[in-house]
Amino acid sequence: MVTATMLAEARAEVSQADQKASMLLAALGIGFGLVLSGQLAGDWSPDSLSARGASAWWVGAALAVASVAMVAMAVWPRFHAADLSGGIAYWGHVASYGSVQEFSEALEGNAMAAPDRTVHQLWHLSRLVRRKYAWIRRSMCVAGVAVLIIGAALFFG
Repeated sequence: MVTATMLAEARAEVSQADQKASMLLAALGIGFGLVLSGQLAGDWSPDSLSARGASAWWVGAALAVASVAMVAMAVWPRFHAADLSGGIAYWGHVASYGSVQEFSEALEGNAMAAPDRTVHQLWHLSRLVRRKYAWIRRSMCVAGVAVLIIGAALFFG
């Protein structure tokens, strides 16, 4: 069945998106670590820049922080059980029940048929992958702009 194959691909893509976001987060962390170590050691401070250079530096720094927040959104765990009306389809639905007995009773009359469950999961995972990649792209663009602005601040500063 094509939906089962697509679901397997979507699951693999979730993992790949998380790996890309984690690598980007690590790279941004290294950049922050370098800047912070220079400031803590007293070797450099944005105060040494001209007024225009310092302003550009702080704008770039704010954008860099925003890029970290954006990539963090890509790896932020998302789950909800708001769509229970169609039946119990995944662990988020199961976890929304207060007890095993409550879940067991609900499962008897509310379990989704396998084809419906596959379609449900494929739709949700596909949307999740799209959101993850959108946050990764935004983060990369904002980080790139931050690097350009910080570079200009240091060059002209």
